[in-house]
Amino acid sequence: MSSLTRALKDEAEAARALLANLRDVIGDDDDATHDAIEGETSLIEVITSAVDRLAELEAHEEALANQIKALNTRKDRFSHQGELIRAAILSAMGMADLKKLELPQATLSRKPTPPKAIILDEAAIPARFWKPSDPKLDKKSVLDALKGSEAVPGAELSNGGETVAIKRS
Repeated sequence: MSSLTRALKDEAEAARALLANLRDVIGDDDDATHDAIEGETSLIEVITSAVDRLAELEAHEEALANQIKALNTRKDRFSHQGELIRAAILSAMGMADLKKLELPQATLSRKPTPPKAIILDEAAIPARFWKPSDPKLDKKSVLDALKGSEAVPGAELSNGGETVAIKRS
């Protein structure tokens, strides 16, 4: 568990204990609850640090995604260059009628390749050439049915939960 996660847990427990002791005094007053937590614990500061860390992690994630995209573009460019060089070598060896060429760093050989199918129009290909795909569960339609009070064997609605929404603007 990271130190930030541990600090959040510890401060949340301290805030819960504080509120349990003050519940009779402050009741359901949100402002009083906030003031008590802020004045007696470091929970607000720790949550602030956690939100800052989330922003930092999101920035790292975005930067890495951009680097990955750039590196994939570079990889594709190198791959294409390699294909062009192989084709040029094959052409040169064919013009020179060389079947094999031994070099210090490699031995090159011209070899025949088997024919491959070129698909011109998938829709025109008969059904016997198609593989049936595995069925895939449409979770959205199951959810919609359950929300509409329809009984769906093997599925049920959860009680939902909570998430934290963070707006940065």
